[in-house]
Amino acid sequence: MDYTFFILLPLLFSFLWFMNLVQLLEKLKLNKNIKNQKILGSLWSICFTLSILLFLLTLY
Repeated sequence: MDYTFFILLPLLFSFLWFMNLVQLLEKLKLNKNIKNQKILGSLWSICFTLSILLFLLTLY
């Protein structure tokens, strides 16, 4: 089985999480609504956590 997908998946979600954090900080600085960034941040956090767990499961 090719494990490249399981390695790249957490990297993708961590990149998306970081980009969302940057947008959140920019919107906070401009006093704009941050509701979408909070929802996306929680979604990316859940996806990142599950992808790490999936990667760990593939090791065994």
